[in-house]
Amino acid sequence: MIYHSLLVALVIRFFCLLLLCFNAHVYARDIKVAAGNFTPYFKASSYQRHVGLYEQLLSAGLNRAGFSPTYINVSNNAIKRYYEKQRVDIAVNWTGAFTGEGYPSQYRLFFYNRAILSKDNRWAKAEHVLDLKGARLASFSGASLNFGHDFQILINDINTRYFESGDQLAVNKMLVANKIDVLVADWLKFYRFVKPLGLLNKYMPLDVITNAGSQIIFRDEKVRDAFDTAITQMYVSGELDKLTLTWLAKNNLPKVSHRFLAKRP
Repeated sequence: MIYHSLLVALVIRFFCLLLLCFNAHVYARDIKVAAGNFTPYFKASSYQRHVGLYEQLLSAGLNRAGFSPTYINVSNNAIKRYYEKQRVDIAVNWTGAFTGEGYPSQYRLFFYNRAILSKDNRWAKAEHVLDLKGARLASFSGASLNFGHDFQILINDINTRYFESGDQLAVNKMLVANKIDVLVADWLKFYRFVKPLGLLNKYMPLDVITNAGSQIIFRDEKVRDAFDTAITQMYVSGELDKLTLTWLAKNNLPKVSHRFLAKRP
């Protein structure tokens, strides 16, 4: 009798778990995400080993919240257009202020942005962003919206020559060719470029940039809230930190103490 009751209980439990899994699959809502189109952070693919870091972190949070994301990888300017034309549910890597209809996440994307320059550069001992005055400076499109008041003073100084480019590969090459003095950009992207050239030891990153981070904008407030809750839980459990360290190792990138998805300081 006891054996029969135990067997019945186990069968009931099995079917309950099966039903939960089935419901989770059935009710996982498909969601479209406009995201970046540059490696190594954005590399949408059906193969897990080719997924960029931000897609991996975002998917982990969205999956936990009950959503199944599909990424549309486009330029930063196109991300905003896709969102404004209501072609996507989420806009990732939104630079500058957001004033439209939608709900920004508590969390932002924080690239490993640094002032990158050669070690023998006259600005190599800079301790503040304003110490870079007079340099030939380049950064990515929209950088002037992300790096704060002092960066604005720097790039508007008559002695500073500054421009922005949508192609970091091009400005990486300009730095190596000594056509610019300082590149304000992601150190890990530059690291991937310069290491195969055998020039890694020639360059250094200076942590003198105030980084506001790039926003994540949701069309639906409930989706935003569910995502934020999931990300908070996954940071508390250490899951997102483990995902980041694993991704860095798989991509042959240095182990850096940095949270790429975090709340604004």
